[in-house]
Amino acid sequence: METAFSNNPISEKLKTYSLACIYLIVNSLFIIKYGEQYNIPLLAGYLVVFLGLGFFYLKIHLKEFFYKTAFFLGIFFFFLFSVYLNYKVDGNTLNVDRWSAMEVGIKAVFNGQYPYHIPDHMGRESSNLPVLIVFGMPFYLLFGSVGYLQSFSFLLFAYLIFKIFSDYRQRLAVLVLLFLSPSYLWELYVKSDLFSNFIIIVGSVYLIWEKFIKEKKINSAVVSFLSALILLTRLSAVIPLTVLLFKKFVDFSIKEKLRFTAVFLVTVIAVCYIFFQNAPDFDVFLKHNPFAIQGAKQPLILSISYIVAGCILSFKVKSFYETLFWSGVLLFICVFVPFAMFFAEYGYENMIVNSYFDISFFNMSMPFVMTALILSIFKNNIKV
Repeated sequence: METAFSNNPISEKLKTYSLACIYLIVNSLFIIKYGEQYNIPLLAGYLVVFLGLGFFYLKIHLKEFFYKTAFFLGIFFFFLFSVYLNYKVDGNTLNVDRWSAMEVGIKAVFNGQYPYHIPDHMGRESSNLPVLIVFGMPFYLLFGSVGYLQSFSFLLFAYLIFKIFSDYRQRLAVLVLLFLSPSYLWELYVKSDLFSNFIIIVGSVYLIWEKFIKEKKINSAVVSFLSALILLTRLSAVIPLTVLLFKKFVDFSIKEKLRFTAVFLVTVIAVCYIFFQNAPDFDVFLKHNPFAIQGAKQPLILSISYIVAGCILSFKVKSFYETLFWSGVLLFICVFVPFAMFFAEYGYENMIVNSYFDISFFNMSMPFVMTALILSIFKNNIKV
């Protein structure tokens, strides 16, 4: 896939280093938090391994057959590993409840109950938006566990890597980044759906870019329908959607704007009606709904500012790479800002040890960051 890049090599190198820093910051936080008393030696070792492997990967060029073989073997064995891990780990022993929040929601829908005021295995209510619950349904019905969503979303990510990148050296590089990411491995172990959610969003962004913006093979009504479904997986999906589509929406004719808006609203209302119709009363809906839970993660003014930034950046992006880059950076910033605010107020002990802040939210940016980082390195011929 051809990807346009800036003619300013300094600007593009800064983007590359920014992406690398985000990747290392997020993974370092996971090592510091979950490495316990060995966190500093583990972090030092991780950075040495990452930088050393990166140096040799960029310096040494092997035959295409090696990269191709390693790519497909890596996919095969890691998929099996993810399935085995999900089978062996008992979710009820985990201090993470994303998997059970999804299962509670699925069971409630099938039983004709309201899914957002039933406690999960940790006594919390689900904050999963309707379409994310739908994504978990096939895995719960077929395998009895929503954890297998992570295994199959990994296959989706591998497919996206294959489609986005032009040769196996680049494809394998993204796979290596994924395997070297403690933040992703943690998600896999605890059966969390967050990383998988944003793999699906990256896939949707790629589909819309290729088939709507670039090739014009699908119309705006289909894109509107798809965008509504993406947004109903997680509210923060509005950031990549805005970066990708706001300029296009502005350029629509009045008729296209009305059709796009109508399809979007009808889709959102129809899906929400299916999930919220069983609420005992309106007061229960107001107090127990996923929009309130997700929207309360940070001040409203900050959330609005990210959307405004996405609208402005939409006029700047000229390529799929830039869409990935700015989406990843904005998603990182929207988590880092409240993290920094909480850190200043509560300090290291409460933030990291006592889990006052859920650092797994940083994983929203990671599928974008990993993909954009490798695109940036190879398309700009970054040397070390």
